[in-house]
Amino acid sequence: MPRGPCWDASMTGPCADFPLAVALGGWSAHIGRLCGTLDMPQPEQFRRVGKFELHELIGEGAMGAVWKAYDSVIRRYVALKLLSRAGRTADARDRFLREARAAGALQHPNIVTIYDLGESEGQLFIAMELVDGRDLSSIIALSEPLALERKLDIVIEVLQGLSYAHERGVIHRDIKPSNVRIASDGSVKIMDFGIARLQSVDATGSGAIIGTPTYMAPEQITNGAITPATDIFAVGGLLYELLAYHKPFEGETVHGVLYQVLTTDPKPLRTMAVSIPAALERVVAKALNKVPEDRYDTARQMQSALFSIRAALSGASDATARISLRWTPIPSAVLRLVTHAPLKWRAAVLTTLMATALVLLYVSRSPSPAAAPSPGLESATLEQLLTYPLPMHLNSALVAQRDSALAVRERAQRAGAMKNNVPSLILAEAVLQNAERALRSGDVARAASGYLSGIPQYRKAQTEAEGLRQDAQQAIMRATPVVHALATRPEAGRAATSLARAESLYNAMDYVVSRMAGRSACYCRISSVPSRPNGSGTCKC
Repeated sequence: MPRGPCWDASMTGPCADFPLAVALGGWSAHIGRLCGTLDMPQPEQFRRVGKFELHELIGEGAMGAVWKAYDSVIRRYVALKLLSRAGRTADARDRFLREARAAGALQHPNIVTIYDLGESEGQLFIAMELVDGRDLSSIIALSEPLALERKLDIVIEVLQGLSYAHERGVIHRDIKPSNVRIASDGSVKIMDFGIARLQSVDATGSGAIIGTPTYMAPEQITNGAITPATDIFAVGGLLYELLAYHKPFEGETVHGVLYQVLTTDPKPLRTMAVSIPAALERVVAKALNKVPEDRYDTARQMQSALFSIRAALSGASDATARISLRWTPIPSAVLRLVTHAPLKWRAAVLTTLMATALVLLYVSRSPSPAAAPSPGLESATLEQLLTYPLPMHLNSALVAQRDSALAVRERAQRAGAMKNNVPSLILAEAVLQNAERALRSGDVARAASGYLSGIPQYRKAQTEAEGLRQDAQQAIMRATPVVHALATRPEAGRAATSLARAESLYNAMDYVVSRMAGRSACYCRISSVPSRPNGSGTCKC
């Protein structure tokens, strides 16, 4: 019998007395308000798929629909993706399962989390994290005024998530603004690994073109090899559109767009967004190169390029801080490193800072007669100096020394030296900054000496960062069995949260805090097991 508007689940049929039903309903609502449960979903009002109640259709795609659903067991809202009945062939079903397994293996702050995978009465589903916020496409559509720094931050976070996925053999293949979610707390999440493909597996097998035309790389259109460079091309298109509020490739038809992608370069970005730095235009152009081998080798490499531009922009807007520190020969960026140094490094940092002061005082009091300071050099940060044009007719030996110093600096950065503010980095950055300043001032001898002095310091910084990475890795490895052993204890949730945070920080190269989080997971074991004389209650993390 169909349930009418006055159905009472506690009865066997419709209410005979409609006013009484209304009165009972009003009293029930009053009780709900008092108990704070009025917003709890009522199971009989919604279609169910297994333990999930479908509340609101979020969107539909080629493979199915996505619903806002309520998990009645865990009692939380999720995004539930359902495989459409029209596409429920064996091939579509297998691809749907591959999507879930590929995305479910990814645990990263910038990737939507997969909670569950299953099948209910023939209906395949994936339960995913429901991200409260807005798609990047809605921000672009409204041409909302975002600061350039914020735009770069968004794309840097996208690249962080992609870098994590690529390192695990997963390629998204459909990066676009509607698949990038800006959460209410400002964090960025990549959604819909629905056409993700493991590098070692040919997931489609049919030669079908999969993706969104405006953001598809040429190799996707021509059925070429799909590699991480495919996602980098899409990120280039996304960044172009975010900066210019204009798509890089447009046409009246799908085929027209595909033709543009294959044969035409986008309009120069600075003709669309005149205020952006030339260096940023070069980054976008490199990412949108039609030849995969000529793009960035990795997402992390493109992220590093954007991070350098972002750092230069921050330095340019921090004039007040630089003015307040102008009395000292130590650059303000170096002093900021000291204030952010971990406690365990503080003594070593201060010792290094004293050595740095002596070095800088010595070199600043013995300038070359040919030196001619240029306006702005004294207040420029290192990142700004690196973007300045080089003087003409430089000695090839000096160029080689500079290239060597920059190369070893990049290796130290990739190892996490800058992220973790290791002590040797302070002296290295200060020496390189003064070498760059001397080069632009015409003091070639002092510049050469600075490059040669900075190289061993950057190597030492790289070694220190590697040591921190190993410490964090060992803390995580030791904490993992502890968390598993606490599975049935009250401390299990806290320990698992600490371990997950440690792993997330490790992936973000924040090794110092990662190690602390790993040790925190071990301490949960200590608090749950009384100390014994033989020391079995101690932690060796």
